[in-house]
Formats: sequence, structure tokens, C-alpha cells
Amino acid sequence: MKKNLVIASVAAIAALNPEGFTVNAANLQPVTSGFAVALKRTQNSFGVEGLAKVANVIDEHQASGNLNGRALAFGGWYDSESGLFYYDATLIYQDREKAIEAGRANEQIAIFDLANLVEIRL
Repeated sequence: MKKNLVIASVAAIAALNPEGFTVNAANLQPVTSGFAVALKRTQNSFGVEGLAKVANVIDEHQASGNLNGRALAFGGWYDSESGLFYYDATLIYQDREKAIEAGRANEQIAIFDLANLVEIRL
């Protein structure tokens, strides 16, 4: 998919899911299992510029081929304190302990259990 179409599609997904979402970067389908870990490079990405930054990081990761069997996803979440909707480039781990380790390595406050819809604070 062309990058502008992907960005517009993810923005539409965000509009339909105002509390948050995680979709596979390859096909924009919802991810419903595993543990979502945001990449540090996309922290504080919000608005159209932030979404474009996330799309660029996802493109770089896809091109590198260094996913080690993990899925790459677009993530979005609403921060009620700031009133901002944040976007993240997210890796999906199937192993909880590896996800926690990756979350700490990426300086995240939390990761997200997609199967149980539960935040795991680090």
C-alpha cells in the first residue's frame, strides 16, 4: 500500500476506535493476541505528523527484515490527561517475559496484553 493511503487508513481506524487500537502493519487488521510493545523511537507521536513518523519507522523495520518472527503493528491510544491521541510503532510478542524485557529496553511505562485487554505496568 502507498504510504499516504496507509496513513489515511490508520487515521480512519483511530477515528473509529477513540479509546485505542492495534492493527497489523501488513494488512491493517486488528491484532487480538500477544503483547504489544511500543518502540521508543515513536514515543510522543501524535497528530498527522506523529502518524507519518510512525509509518516511516514501520517502513524501516519492515525493510530491515529484522523482526525475528514478531509482527509489526500500528498502535494508537488516547491519553485522557493530555487530551492527545498517540500513535506508536509496535512489536507484538507472544512471550510475556520477552515482551516485558523489550518494554523496559524501549523505556515504556507499560505494555499491553491484547488477548485480555489489560495494561501491564513495568
